[in-house]
Amino acid sequence: MLLFLLKILKQVFARPILQASFFGFFCSCSEKAEIKSYSIPSEYDGPIVSWVLPSEWGESPDLSGPMAGSFHVKTDLGPMGRIGVMPFRESVSSTDVANMFGMELGQSKIGESELKEISEIKNIGGREFEWIRLSDKGQEGSTRTILLALHRNEGETWLFPFIGDSELINEQSENFEAFLASTTLRAGEVEIRAQAPAPPPPPVANIENEPTWEIPSHWVKTSASSMRLASYEVTDNNGSKLDFSVTSFPGDVGGTLANVNRWLGQIGIDPVEETELSKYISPLILDEKDAQLVIAEGETESLFAAILLLNERSWFFKISGDRALAEVEKSNFLSFLKSVCFH
Repeated sequence: MLLFLLKILKQVFARPILQASFFGFFCSCSEKAEIKSYSIPSEYDGPIVSWVLPSEWGESPDLSGPMAGSFHVKTDLGPMGRIGVMPFRESVSSTDVANMFGMELGQSKIGESELKEISEIKNIGGREFEWIRLSDKGQEGSTRTILLALHRNEGETWLFPFIGDSELINEQSENFEAFLASTTLRAGEVEIRAQAPAPPPPPVANIENEPTWEIPSHWVKTSASSMRLASYEVTDNNGSKLDFSVTSFPGDVGGTLANVNRWLGQIGIDPVEETELSKYISPLILDEKDAQLVIAEGETESLFAAILLLNERSWFFKISGDRALAEVEKSNFLSFLKSVCFH
């Protein structure tokens, strides 16, 4: 999806410097709001955006590409959904943006006439936003949804994608509109490279004959979610952390390239072409089955993962986080993979 975007958009930006204020929308007058701000050098001429974050949302620290902001919805099951702020230096075609995200949901390419059926213009906070809603066409019964809000300002396009389950997006519609109304945007002159966030896979369904495995004793089990079959955390005495998960989804979930590029973005590595995948993946035998091992090391974080396609389902075993701790735990992760057994 990223490569398609780069062909469409001739120029995109390096990560913009932000000026952001975060405090709850629903604080009472007596509550003291916490405000975080970042100074912007006078010589800076890139795009600037500020916002007010709803109290039910949290900030996602793993920004990638042009993501001027990245957020999630806080729920009892953990962070859910994905909301982004993406500035582009040119007026981007709404059809191209819709097709870019629609590909991830198994949608056929649409034209201007089809776009009119799924889009509308909304006046939010005194500004016009083009509102495009996309639904999953790739998996029967899937409720994955992408809501795109586009605002054009001084020759630029500001894209605000909200990716998640349809019920979550419906529940958060007022917060999303309030967030958009709170944004202050300033166009910039510096080129940046844009990177669209890949939508999360569909939620985990009930799976028969789940595999078994052996977890290292010092890995601490954490709450699973609708996206995870298992979830563990690894820490050291310095407070460094690794996150380990086991997930499974129908089909190939976009293919190896899309999944690896999504993971690379999570640890600050630029996406690769199909011909460059060998930098990060190698053959792996997992429970006597052909699989793929992914090893990627960023400046501060690393990621190890195994990908197995079995009986028309994709299985992902992934650990990521602090680079130094990941190197220490690498042998434990490989031992874990040897213990995986499908019955």
